[in-house]
Amino acid sequence: MSTESASSRGRLLPSLLGILLLLMGLAMLAGGVKLSMLGGSLYYLLAGIGIALSGILMLMRRRAALGLYAIVLFASTVWALWEVGLDWWQLVPRLALWFVLGFVMLLPWFRRPLLLNGPAPLGTGGLTVAVVLAGVTALASLFTHPGETFGELGRDTADTTSTAPAMPDGDWQAYGRTEFGDRYSPLKQITPANVGKLQEAWRIQTGDLPTADDPVELTNENTPLKANGMIYACTAHSKVLALDPDTGKELWRFDPQIKSPVGFKGFAHMTCRGVSYYDEAAYAKSENAASAVISEAGKAVAQACPRRL
Repeated sequence: MSTESASSRGRLLPSLLGILLLLMGLAMLAGGVKLSMLGGSLYYLLAGIGIALSGILMLMRRRAALGLYAIVLFASTVWALWEVGLDWWQLVPRLALWFVLGFVMLLPWFRRPLLLNGPAPLGTGGLTVAVVLAGVTALASLFTHPGETFGELGRDTADTTSTAPAMPDGDWQAYGRTEFGDRYSPLKQITPANVGKLQEAWRIQTGDLPTADDPVELTNENTPLKANGMIYACTAHSKVLALDPDTGKELWRFDPQIKSPVGFKGFAHMTCRGVSYYDEAAYAKSENAASAVISEAGKAVAQACPRRL
């Protein structure tokens, strides 16, 4: 009874692996056909055929399955190296699954039922070599750094001269304050000696509340801008608020009435990470902006709306 049970398990495991290989091979073959028709790589079509045939041979418990899969794994390793080199993160999606399946095929519970009609030294040896080659390739890629770029940054500052107009010390007209993103304020009232004495001057409630059509997560992640004598901020629904810097009083609000044909319920979250400020007239008047010549269209825009958010 135990012998029959062991024999049954011996037939079941290769069959399960064969079904898995067949389904994966057919799926890969279908995608490979479409990709080849679009002028893409033929690898997926050929590999899909090889994997599907390996699955069929496994279901038939033919030892040729080992040799055929060895060819597929070896060819996949060579193709992956040719396409992306020793780049770990690009090799993983190309080789990891086929390496694992090759390793599983070498396990006694999957391999021995295929050898009932005699040993298969070429198939077993070939698959062993292919698995080792794929593993060595993966290990070698861990010690390479294909994303590194070597060189020196020049110290010439001729090309780093800002063409932006002068900004008042108390303004913050961009996410990083300046176009260089230095996030530095020249104001000197707050110092290491008195920063601990800062107190809240005011706070506001935007009134922008979640609706039934919104995702679960609504966030406020924007960096307010200070320009033109106002503070500009935005809400989760992209409503823009202009506030008095001293009191926090709302001076005006703009609601773009954002809409989506499919609604927002399926979104991961809704947020506004800030607005941008641009004064075209100020750029034209800047002494540094020698090349900032406003076009006729630009002049019309500057006259109608000289400052834009």
